[in-house]
Amino acid sequence: MKTIIKISFKDLKQNYLEVQQFLQKESGEKKIYNKSKVANDLSLWGDDNYDMLEKFITKYNIDFSDFKYDEHFQSECELTISIWSILSVLLLPLFITKGIISYLFNFLSNKYSYKIDKFNFFIKEHKSNKIDLTMGDLITSKIQGKFHFRENAKFVLN
Repeated sequence: MKTIIKISFKDLKQNYLEVQQFLQKESGEKKIYNKSKVANDLSLWGDDNYDMLEKFITKYNIDFSDFKYDEHFQSECELTISIWSILSVLLLPLFITKGIISYLFNFLSNKYSYKIDKFNFFIKEHKSNKIDLTMGDLITSKIQGKFHFRENAKFVLN
């Protein structure tokens, strides 16, 4: 069941803009929207998202005692010691060679350059099973004064 939050349009817009500006400052990203994800879209990984959350909680005096960090984000250690990171370092010479060949082929044909760029030596992009927080989750938490997912809330303008 969704929590109903009664709020004026002015207050909702003000909270939206405050959280958006906060995330822009913390991430360096300029285009941030309600569904922007903290880790995947804003590139706040490991200690960066931990520090950002700490500042957010302190600045807006939000109760995050129900928030379980490890369900939403990977720690710095999880990010740096993954098997894909190790393989990427070992294959670095191949990636450099691929970049040089792609650059040279770019003069001949964009078609071949594109195919070379798409080749990734069969290394898959790291996928996380974590539930990334969105800007909407942070806005909802700010308004509620405690951790709250946006999808579990319904805003009613009064």
